[in-house]
Amino acid sequence: MTLAPQPQALGISEHLRVLIIDDHQLVAEGLRASLKQQDLHLEMEIALNCARATEVLAQDQNFDLILLDLSLPDSKGLRFLRKLSELGVMIPVAILSGSEDPEDVDLALASGACGFISKSSSGQHIFRDISAILEGKLVTPTFYPRYRRRQPLDLQVDIQAITPRQMEVLQLLAQGLPNKKICSQLNLTEDTVKTHLKSLFMHLNVHNRTECVRVAEKWNLID
Repeated sequence: MTLAPQPQALGISEHLRVLIIDDHQLVAEGLRASLKQQDLHLEMEIALNCARATEVLAQDQNFDLILLDLSLPDSKGLRFLRKLSELGVMIPVAILSGSEDPEDVDLALASGACGFISKSSSGQHIFRDISAILEGKLVTPTFYPRYRRRQPLDLQVDIQAITPRQMEVLQLLAQGLPNKKICSQLNLTEDTVKTHLKSLFMHLNVHNRTECVRVAEKWNLID
């Protein structure tokens, strides 16, 4: 008979605080129940959307780990991951997703996630993944080819350099608005909008508006 691993044996504290951001209450509750079966004293706060997660973190950042779903009702998970970084939240964040697309793992790791955990994993497997992440190890799902871990994604793309105003321009650009309409919406001069577009093209390593929107969609920068 195979004995279940004990928390101490995996380098994990008996008391663990986790914030799970997932709009599926049953998934979150199922994960809570599954992890508690590992003889672990688990305190799990559940936020069903990014707005609620922001409220929780504004009051309390004493969590060991954040588990973040990719698809949320009020924001894309990777956009919220970057927002956490902008807000100075220092808690490790791992993606918890049902996706089996290696590119989603690429994007998550490039956006600052410390791991990618599959929702289809058993409770014991998720427990091991969490322990590994808290030990500072990079965790990826079994479907993710190992060779991809050695290939940085879009090194010429500098997401962190995009300013809030440039992000506003990008949202309107994605809606197909011409420069004059963007000027009107944001109360900017046309020269200023052109300057923001030039910066966006540089940050995203593109040469035109179509490429800019395509790359922004790939990086989940667009609502």
